[in-house]
Amino acid sequence: MKQINPFSLEDTIVANVTPLVPSAVSIVRISGKKALDIGKTISKKDNIEPRKVHFVRFYDQNENLIDEGLLIYFKAPNSFTGEDVVEIHTHGSVPVVKRIIDEAINLGARFAEAGEFTKRAFLNGKIDLTQAEAIAQLIEAKTSTASKIAVNILEGKLSEQINNLRKVLLNLITLIEAELNFPEDVEEVDIEHIQKEIEKVLSQIDRLISSYKKGQIYTQGIKLAIIGRPNVGKSSLFNALIGYERAIVSEYQGTTRDFIEENISIKGIPVKLLDTAGLRETNDTIEKIGIQKTKEKLEEADIVIFVFDASEGWTKEDKTLYEEIKQKKPIIVGNKIDLLLDKNHRNNIIKDIIYVSSKTKQGIPLLEEKIFERLNVKEDIGDEIYINFRHYKALEKSKATLESSLKNLEMLKNQKEILMLDIQEAEKHLEEIIGEITTEDVLGNIFSNFCIGK
Repeated sequence: MKQINPFSLEDTIVANVTPLVPSAVSIVRISGKKALDIGKTISKKDNIEPRKVHFVRFYDQNENLIDEGLLIYFKAPNSFTGEDVVEIHTHGSVPVVKRIIDEAINLGARFAEAGEFTKRAFLNGKIDLTQAEAIAQLIEAKTSTASKIAVNILEGKLSEQINNLRKVLLNLITLIEAELNFPEDVEEVDIEHIQKEIEKVLSQIDRLISSYKKGQIYTQGIKLAIIGRPNVGKSSLFNALIGYERAIVSEYQGTTRDFIEENISIKGIPVKLLDTAGLRETNDTIEKIGIQKTKEKLEEADIVIFVFDASEGWTKEDKTLYEEIKQKKPIIVGNKIDLLLDKNHRNNIIKDIIYVSSKTKQGIPLLEEKIFERLNVKEDIGDEIYINFRHYKALEKSKATLESSLKNLEMLKNQKEILMLDIQEAEKHLEEIIGEITTEDVLGNIFSNFCIGK
């Protein structure tokens, strides 16, 4: 049972659905009991049929023309929020959109809070909490893979799996309760059956929990730092990976005094690429600061690319520097392979090193493949589900409770009241995921991260 404020659905709300910037078309959404009356008043049109597009003019209360456009009415409960909803499609003029919103407010609506339309859809039973979160995740998706993850959850695939687990636990609760309440009429529940069912649920919970870290890679991405001594082509490699000249490239050592960041995508994975100052001994105060920042970024990086100049070979300085960072298990890249080939130094090529030319882009696709391989994720996720942190914590709690029950099952077989309470607790943690049990504080935390108009 959802614990909600009964007055939270009384107001009629309005907001711009599209960004408030000049554009060809903008959309204003109104939801609530007064939505249709407000739509009729602004359009001066009485006969507004549901789910039909009406071409109308929009007026203010002084009957001044604001704009002309489209009006669509969705009658409750057949709307996104489950309430009466009116959508007004206007030309994308910022003053026009603001005037329409102001008129709706003057007629009894209030400006919507962040995520309030989606929150109402959840409270009115149109979507569950995982689907509500998926909407925000879809809006914020940085890559096509991240959007696919959100769509899989929005389609209810996570909810289906959670509900299947709940059914197993609820069935156990029912059997135990029947035995406790009607001992003369109901057979004793086989403890081995309880054990098998709990183990089955735990196996599925473990599978979902294991998806969390990979899901974070797909949605939040990784930090990738390019490290090496000065003048080995780190900035050139940085530019080659992002596809344009972002970092300054110079033949002089110490050109990069600070780190440079750029966001890219490698096979659907968001990557924050870091070009860093060359690591060496120096008396230059500014360069020292840059080197210190490089060392800090090295610690933060999920993957490190260690670059050396292939035309010069693996130098003593490279070896010393590599020894300092080898605990990060870097991908070793020999840059300037175009110069190496020109000098016919093929015999100097070392195994397990990726050779590239930042100038000709030779080897860059192979390097991207290596980076992707390191992540141990799939390029095509198909219908797989990846949970978020809130789901992860709830599943961990459910798992801990069930594992405790299994551990003490021999003792609890004669104390089935306690066993039933444990299973009920585990099931409630699963209910939290889909929002069957929640609080206004939890909802506020989730929906405050939405954009206005959604």
